[in-house]
Amino acid sequence: MADAVLWFLAIELLGAAALPWVFQVFRFLPDRGITLAKPVALLVLSYLVWIFGLTHLLPNTQLTIWVIVLCFSIASIWLAGRNWDELQGFIRSNWMVLLFAELIFVGMFVAWALVVSGSPAITHTEKPMDFMLLNAAHQARFFPAEDAWLSGHSISYYYFGHIIMATLAKMSGVVTSIGYNLSVSTLPALAGTVCYGLLYNLVKIAGGGLRWSLVTGAAAPALILLAGNLTGALEFLRLRGWTGSGFWDWVAVDGLHATGASGGAFPSDFWWWFRSTRVIGTSGEDGLLDYTITEFPAFSFVLGDLHAHVLAISFLLLAVAAALNLYLTPTRLELSWLWRYPAQAGAVAFFGGALAFINFWDFATFMSLLAAVILLKGIRDYPHSMLQASNAAASVYLPLFLISIVLFGPVYFTFSGQTSGVLPLQEVTTRPFHLLLVMGLFALLCLALLAKTIGEIGRKNSGDSPLAVIALLAALVPLGIWMATGFLFTVVTDGAGAALDDLGRRLILVGPAAIVVGAATYLAGVFARSRNEHAASFVMLLMALGFFLMMVAELFHIVDSFSGPWRRMNTVFKVYYQAWILLGITASFAIYSLWRIPLNSVSSVFARNLAMVGRCGGAAAFAVLLATSFYYTVGATLDRSGVYGAPSEGRTLDGLAYLQVNNSGEYGAIGWLRDEAEPGRILEAVGDDYSQYGNVSASTGLPTVLGWVGHELQWRGSSEPFAGRAEDVAAIYSGQEPGHALRLLNNYGVRYVYLGHRERERYGVADLGGYGNFLKTAFQHDDVVVYEVFNSTDS
Repeated sequence: MADAVLWFLAIELLGAAALPWVFQVFRFLPDRGITLAKPVALLVLSYLVWIFGLTHLLPNTQLTIWVIVLCFSIASIWLAGRNWDELQGFIRSNWMVLLFAELIFVGMFVAWALVVSGSPAITHTEKPMDFMLLNAAHQARFFPAEDAWLSGHSISYYYFGHIIMATLAKMSGVVTSIGYNLSVSTLPALAGTVCYGLLYNLVKIAGGGLRWSLVTGAAAPALILLAGNLTGALEFLRLRGWTGSGFWDWVAVDGLHATGASGGAFPSDFWWWFRSTRVIGTSGEDGLLDYTITEFPAFSFVLGDLHAHVLAISFLLLAVAAALNLYLTPTRLELSWLWRYPAQAGAVAFFGGALAFINFWDFATFMSLLAAVILLKGIRDYPHSMLQASNAAASVYLPLFLISIVLFGPVYFTFSGQTSGVLPLQEVTTRPFHLLLVMGLFALLCLALLAKTIGEIGRKNSGDSPLAVIALLAALVPLGIWMATGFLFTVVTDGAGAALDDLGRRLILVGPAAIVVGAATYLAGVFARSRNEHAASFVMLLMALGFFLMMVAELFHIVDSFSGPWRRMNTVFKVYYQAWILLGITASFAIYSLWRIPLNSVSSVFARNLAMVGRCGGAAAFAVLLATSFYYTVGATLDRSGVYGAPSEGRTLDGLAYLQVNNSGEYGAIGWLRDEAEPGRILEAVGDDYSQYGNVSASTGLPTVLGWVGHELQWRGSSEPFAGRAEDVAAIYSGQEPGHALRLLNNYGVRYVYLGHRERERYGVADLGGYGNFLKTAFQHDDVVVYEVFNSTDS
């Protein structure tokens, strides 16, 4: 509890210090950015820590962090003093907005801390990897941080999100084994606050009153972050045994099959909620043809991985809010706009650039959105000339893009990923039923909003040829590129019949998606020219980009280390995650917009009654879909929170408490290496990914010679950086050639040699007593020994 309180107070302090700054930067938003202060403060603080560490001006220490916080706070007090009357007047008149934001943050933080305390162990899925990145960032005295699973090499992954959480842990003085789970608790709270602020602002901009703005804003985190996909309905049907094997064969979702009816409100089989992330897939006569990941925020929070795409949620939403703030600036778009609004321009570039270091996929998505937003502003500012609008947009966007690259330039020199290109997708497509399960709730709300908007715009807007051309290009260019590559390739290799069959199956989803992309893009442009339709224009753009991402995932896939049935696994995973967030924002706004249709504007009584019936029917359908979505979330959260059985180590936020129960020797060694020993590289056994191998380095941040080989291969794109390391580790633990072992230890700069049950089992060694000339026992508890390497000539 004390650690959680310290952690919480640190965030609150940072948020308070950032208030005067966001008040100035986000001055075109109705809430003046007061709902965005916490993620802004975390981003700025961590960036300064990183830059100082990168340039070796200041080390990454608690003292450095507090000096930065102190200087930042003093500057904030000065800025608040300069604008005190305006600032206090705004907060006094908008105290309810700030109160709602705080209630959402506190409520989600506390709720998720309780959930995490029921399953705290850092033992499965990507948790050990994320823990390694967190500890490597925490342990690093300077940056770039050394890869704890490949000593001598810097981390080749986007890990700024882990730096942010490591900075918070160091600032609050919380050990990382607890800080990991507090980070998991913080992410939904931060994202929830920004969701609330973003929707509050959109509704206010659309002309909504305080009540509607607060209600819509408060509902947005639940819809975007806590709703599950629609597999909950299938889980309930399976639980009740209401369907036969034929139905489940048709459903074809991995893990869902006929079973006998059972009692209880939710499934009881192990991790049943995991199935919702493996919905889209195809099986053929020869086995699996397509395997994808369809993760979404509620699942991510339940699972508790501190992965890049989860860390990025609140900061992607923050960048979207900054883009909205830019869109609302009153001055005409031109090159001089950049120095008229340096704070707004800098914020967009900074937040966008940070995404590249947190999760590069979000950077690509946001930069695409930013280009479209700036073009929309150009269209608004130059309504009679598309050429002028485009030139003005380019003159602003290109400098912002370059600034975003420069601000985080060092990242690009230390990163070498597995992605090597893009290829057209062939053979496999997504079944419409599967897409409905994954995106049905948001897609239907978005389509309803689109239909309503088309009905309204059709009555008052004439055709616009330049906008229509842009809309057609957005909708058809991806399909055209696929036709020129994938379609023609299939014609050459398999014949025209097979190519036409593939095209027909693909158009079932791509065709409707292209129509939505084109219509939403056109409407965004039309609304951009209207004085009072800025929110509608922005929301239409989000809808267009969300459907565009899903359409692209049906036509192309990223080329990475995964092939065969897994070739588009990462593409669907990353693209759908961002589409979920963009369409979630749109769907949240759609609820407000659809419910606020003025029925008194309908002329006849019959039409008014018909509209009322339609509204009630739509509300009932939405309620059913929402209940289905939250059936999943409630069941998964209860299962994960330990309601049905507390963990063996008891309710705790310590992610290593399981070791204290099951392997006290390793627990003690990790604590000693992390908290008491002088820093230095370690040696431990090399084993399989997704296992306990590499646990000591992951838990301490002290680099080992080689950790999870599969992950290093993905990050490096080649095995060359670690070729021969596994054999060298085996040679050292063999205990047979002391001279060779010492040379290897010195070559890798190893200071500590860890010997526990994994090393004994893998290498068949009882102890390392034969190395007495250069190893001494530095720590011992139960069956675990940590040796320290020393110079035998000085012994």
